[in-house]
Amino acid sequence: MNSRYITALDIGTSKVAAIVGERTASGIKIIGYCEEPVPQDGVRRGEIMNIQKVLMAVRPAIQKVREQVNSLPDTEHYNIRDVYVNISGQNLRCLSAGLHKNRQDPDSLITEEEVASMLEEMYLSKVEDNEKILYIVPQYYNVDEFVGATEAAGMPGKEIDGEYRLFIGSASTMKKCEQAVSLAGLRSRRFILPSIAAASALLTGDEKELGTVLVDIGAGTTDVLIWQDNIIRHAAVIPFGGNSITEDIRQICKVSLKNAELMKVQHGSCISEYAPENKIISIKGKDGMTVKDVPFKVLHSAIEARMCEILATVRRIVEESGYGDRISSGAVLTGGSVNLNHIQILAKNILKMDVRLGFPDSNSIIGNSLDEVFRPEASVAVGLIIKGFEYEDSGAAPEEEPAMQAGPDPVLFNDNATAGAGTPGQESQPGKNTRTEKPPKPKKSFTDFLGDLFGPSDDGA
Repeated sequence: MNSRYITALDIGTSKVAAIVGERTASGIKIIGYCEEPVPQDGVRRGEIMNIQKVLMAVRPAIQKVREQVNSLPDTEHYNIRDVYVNISGQNLRCLSAGLHKNRQDPDSLITEEEVASMLEEMYLSKVEDNEKILYIVPQYYNVDEFVGATEAAGMPGKEIDGEYRLFIGSASTMKKCEQAVSLAGLRSRRFILPSIAAASALLTGDEKELGTVLVDIGAGTTDVLIWQDNIIRHAAVIPFGGNSITEDIRQICKVSLKNAELMKVQHGSCISEYAPENKIISIKGKDGMTVKDVPFKVLHSAIEARMCEILATVRRIVEESGYGDRISSGAVLTGGSVNLNHIQILAKNILKMDVRLGFPDSNSIIGNSLDEVFRPEASVAVGLIIKGFEYEDSGAAPEEEPAMQAGPDPVLFNDNATAGAGTPGQESQPGKNTRTEKPPKPKKSFTDFLGDLFGPSDDGA
């Protein structure tokens, strides 16, 4: 399929972004973009809580984008129907799993179909009842005595061992997301992890090869994605983001949530040391009279404390991933919270690596796209468009990755399902499990982990 237009929906904690991209001779052009706020408790930390409230943002966003696009020459008949959608939430987890295959004809070359069948089999890996495999990334293949091949197709061999990284999320999250999209009169073409989408819009080829950590600090969560040697190695979600910072300001400064957000956006800094001495922010009442004075130092200290917590957690995730010493290109920070002053300095000090701020630019979309998309807040939305065109160009229909589709999937959750029927030219090794999951190392709870870092603290977000 060679689509000229692609539509995507970025459903986040604080906003829904609808976006339309056009394929041009010069590259991808964003011709429609609209953000609508999500009512309170519609989405909490990336998880849809109230579908009706989400629809209150999705419907007007889609309508406004439709009007934007249809007002342009040659696009008046474009009908927005199929959409690429991000699938987020705080329950994402990763694990390693392996698959062994014996081949009947060791002298024949391994085909792309054989490699693809192994990946399909991995999507049948058993997970918990309320979980779904969202994405699988092959890490390497061992073919006979050849170890660590990034591509197995084209090699002869008697045995293939594939090592994979499984990204697992909540099945109920996907179901609610699909419901919201359907009730808005749309069809979800494919669900994409937001961090993977953002990486498509932000990371350079060198960064993916040399090793980098992408940190997307959104309103409800902070998504972490590690690339190394052109392969996605690890992903994690921290259940804190910009909303947690706002809630901390509300509690510490004793102001309303609305004023806390305004103070953060207009006067916020991640380093309290830079706060001007003896300078205050005056909160006005309805009559224009000052009802409260907040010192800059107090505001910046509240922001610094929570941002230090988030970045220290990112550092721990990188260290525990096993790739900490292989991240040669440093970190890329994106998301709405990176607009806070001095975040790059703080991140460099805590992560102990080079840090740059990431936002879509002319390297990912052409320069005459809508101005609103050249911001960190639009990274995921733009990335969904880029990934969408990649999927269309590859000819990969959504059903080729059943785990990425919402709705009931009886094969995935059938305890009696037998994976690995095999394909011509290969068979499962007798006497061995065809799938060998590596049990994760015992880990402390997230609360215990944060307690080790910072001591007890209450999260009001």
